[in-house]
Amino acid sequence: MEEMGDPVSVGTELDRLHRPRPQWGLPGLTSALACLGALLRVWLANDDPAKVLLALILGTAALLGGYFLDISFFARHPRAVYTGALAAGALSLCLFPRVNNAVYYTLYIVLLYPVVYALWLYSCRGNTWRRFVLAIAGGIPLALVTMAAPSLFGLFRLLFCGLVLLLCAIQMGWFGPGRWKFAGTALALAAGIPSLFWGVGYGKAFAQRIYLALHPEADPKGAGYAGMVVKMFLQDVPAVRKWNDPFAASVTMGTRGRLLYGSPLSGEKGYVEFSFGQEFMPLKLLAKFGWLVYLLLMAAIAVLLAWLMVCCLRQRQHLGRLTALAVVLSLGMETLFSTALCLGFVFLPAHLPLMVGNIYTVLDMALIGLALSVFRGGWILRDELPAEKRRSIFPWRVKISITSTKES
Repeated sequence: MEEMGDPVSVGTELDRLHRPRPQWGLPGLTSALACLGALLRVWLANDDPAKVLLALILGTAALLGGYFLDISFFARHPRAVYTGALAAGALSLCLFPRVNNAVYYTLYIVLLYPVVYALWLYSCRGNTWRRFVLAIAGGIPLALVTMAAPSLFGLFRLLFCGLVLLLCAIQMGWFGPGRWKFAGTALALAAGIPSLFWGVGYGKAFAQRIYLALHPEADPKGAGYAGMVVKMFLQDVPAVRKWNDPFAASVTMGTRGRLLYGSPLSGEKGYVEFSFGQEFMPLKLLAKFGWLVYLLLMAAIAVLLAWLMVCCLRQRQHLGRLTALAVVLSLGMETLFSTALCLGFVFLPAHLPLMVGNIYTVLDMALIGLALSVFRGGWILRDELPAEKRRSIFPWRVKISITSTKES
């Protein structure tokens, strides 16, 4: 300690070299969107104000907690985090009851699985094919928990994000030379997954789901009914709806909202009542205020995601870049499929980040906070060496002395 010199001078010089700038813009935009989502859930979805306020407080705490989190903890304990997340998902399947054939608390846990898989990839770095195979195999237990929930969208999100993260890890050289061989193997496995699902009998149902999402009129009284209703009343939504429009006033009726429209099944100008789930809450905003307000909301969310992506691409530390990329990909897929859902393409149910669901909002803010922790100090972090490279062949220690040249 004495050989390092005057502690005040050393601290001053280190502080001059690294003075991280607070990321006030991203936390501010995230908080503003979360407050707007809380207001819309109370106003349009008739959620309990106490629960919405509690979710907003917990989400803000999660955002700040993630922002000040030391990302190097994940670099030191990636497999412990992976094991804990996998155990939490498996225990939730056993402890919580099924409602409508789904374990809802497991659906919340699988939202974190793309980030968990990024940490698993980081723990599998090494210049061997065994490490590469282990990296791919780590996604199988996560996929099994997601399928047991069940969550078709969660499975699709995990497979897509996992493929992108694996290709990025290969590009960064985590598995050594021969990147084209590793990338070709990963793409071949990705192409074989649809064939596997088709072979076990899920392919026909999946193709039927895609067809009905594009052509809901093919089954207007069955699986295409929701898409038919959405597309029918979207035809009459103006750019800006007047405040005294009776249709706008009817949107907030009922626990989940009630939309009044001419029946799409009879062609008569009567009224049809359709109860939308919480994932359709942005649709209520569109029906009540018109296209302009809805497009402004989506533009704000797009700005947030684009901002996160730009900051992610600037990261030099590999784990930080991959973790932030997992967050952006997960939230981006949620936004994309939620937009398609509210435009009448009822393919896979998804929530709009920071807008829909109290627990979803808390988890979304926690994920954004985790990305912000990377942006705040990730550029000075260094990647941990793989286990087989940590022992140096240079056995001697080098003593470095830092001496201040400033006069007292």
